[in-house]
Amino acid sequence: MGAHARNLQLQGQDQKDVDAIARGEATASQVSEKERALLDYVKVLTLEPAKVTDAQVDGLRKAGWTDEQVFEASYITSLFAFFNRMADAYGLDYPPNGWLPEDRRNAGTSTEGGDPARSPLRKGKAAGDKGMPKPE
Repeated sequence: MGAHARNLQLQGQDQKDVDAIARGEATASQVSEKERALLDYVKVLTLEPAKVTDAQVDGLRKAGWTDEQVFEASYITSLFAFFNRMADAYGLDYPPNGWLPEDRRNAGTSTEGGDPARSPLRKGKAAGDKGMPKPE
């Protein structure tokens, strides 16, 4: 979420809106109805991809999104789902200078590079070993 939040801020989005969107409460933000429709769509695509329907895509068209834009949003969302799963597999965490959920800000709970102990792929590695596991 950190990079996305930062991009929203750079585009002038208010911090309250960034936080609301990050919590999944786009209706509590000042984003447009068109943007909310896209956020709703990518949420379903991320959390329950098998539940994406033609009607949802038609709704995006009616909201003003082109097929090319819907394709691009779907592609980017799918790539980030993959990246996030890899980050989870390797125990990566929020970068110290990136966006954090409100309850973790200024709490000192972020660790650069993540917590290797969280990663099932790092099991058995020495604490200082930053390398990828070697295939057997």
